[in-house]
Amino acid sequence: MDTEKIISYIEAHKEDIIRDAGDLIGIPSISDDHKQVLRALEHVLAIGRSMGFQARSVLNGQAGIIEIGEGPETLGILVHVDVVPPGDAASWETPPFEPVIKDGKLYGRGAVDDKGPIIASLYAMKAVTELGIPLKKKVQMIIGTQEEVEWTDMEAYVKAFPLPDYGFTPDGKFPVCNIEKGVTDIELLVPVKTPDIEMEGLFLTAINGGTATNVVPDHCKASLLKRTIKGDGNVEEEVFTLEGKGVSVHSCQPEKGKNAILELSSLLSKYPLADTEPARLAKLLDRQFADINCSGIGLYSENEYYEGEYVHRNIVSPTMISTEEGAVRINFNLRSAYGTCKEKIRNAFEEIAAQIGGSIEKFAGLPPVFVSKERPFMKVFAEAYETVTGLENEFTLAYGGSYAKAMDNVVSFGPLFPGEEDTCHEVNEYIAIDSLLLNAKVFAEAIGRIALSDAGFK
Repeated sequence: MDTEKIISYIEAHKEDIIRDAGDLIGIPSISDDHKQVLRALEHVLAIGRSMGFQARSVLNGQAGIIEIGEGPETLGILVHVDVVPPGDAASWETPPFEPVIKDGKLYGRGAVDDKGPIIASLYAMKAVTELGIPLKKKVQMIIGTQEEVEWTDMEAYVKAFPLPDYGFTPDGKFPVCNIEKGVTDIELLVPVKTPDIEMEGLFLTAINGGTATNVVPDHCKASLLKRTIKGDGNVEEEVFTLEGKGVSVHSCQPEKGKNAILELSSLLSKYPLADTEPARLAKLLDRQFADINCSGIGLYSENEYYEGEYVHRNIVSPTMISTEEGAVRINFNLRSAYGTCKEKIRNAFEEIAAQIGGSIEKFAGLPPVFVSKERPFMKVFAEAYETVTGLENEFTLAYGGSYAKAMDNVVSFGPLFPGEEDTCHEVNEYIAIDSLLLNAKVFAEAIGRIALSDAGFK
């Protein structure tokens, strides 16, 4: 395979890559805005068709497929067009859905997760076809639309279509991530009794914060009622609010930010609140969830290694909380190290629910990933990375949850290079333009080594 031709093709199409990535960023495809998500999907499919690829929407717009080549094996590239909400738009230095190039970086929601990498992958596929050599394998880009929420797209896809034999998702970091932490969302519902009109004191009446289950919230607000019963029997009431401010980051690495729910809970713990369900919940959050490493809930990981490979520890974040009629609803996002038992996680949260008189309303997640680095396709990914970058490959752990969990033999591979800032799910999200192009080159090298070879890589 001619690596120099692949690199030359990517460099010659630098402006096209930047333009297409910017156009895609400009579509505000937040996961629950199905109209805009479908618009983003159709936009990607249109780019694929313009490149001469087979491209189609499937499952009533839940997913898309772009293909090149034929053969006995299929290399999958799993991507997603949906994005998380921008959070506080006023905190952005540039409008979140207006692509801006500044200081060699492309800014906008989705720049690194996952819109820039989608475009890099498409141009990588095109670079391989431009070599003019018949492909010996099928290369299939599978485009999801609900990766940032509950993965209804991939659940439907794996039931309806043949799956690739192996592949990657450009939704993590370089080098090759053969291990990925598990992710579980646990939603608790805590029934709330209305304080008797004759009771006086300081009452926590509502608490609301968070925008997505996998984002550490940057704002949380509590409503309080101070009720005083005068000597003449008249009731005096004063309503006021408290606000917790944080720094929004991806919940896979909450230590990088500041959790507004926990900040507010800590603030509330200093007030003489009446003993009500919301107050008990706030105290529990301050007492048992201040340590993100789960020591307060009995899930602390004593060992950071599994069979000699680094898997990190269990970490947890409350990510969304809301007050509704007669109840408080709260979501916890837990990232589990490989080897952590699902039943142990559930038991821990059943105990928490019991402490505050609540119940588990949702317990859903995806398991950790562990793919042997000895698999032939893994060695190809590693060689492609080393050839293009000149850096030594090291099989590593991915902290986030990606579509690598959706199918067997898929690993996260890119888009961030060692030492790069990770702004995924943060304000001022960006991808460096040089990195965007380097992604395309690495992906093209990996695709070419597999698709142009007669050898098998399962």
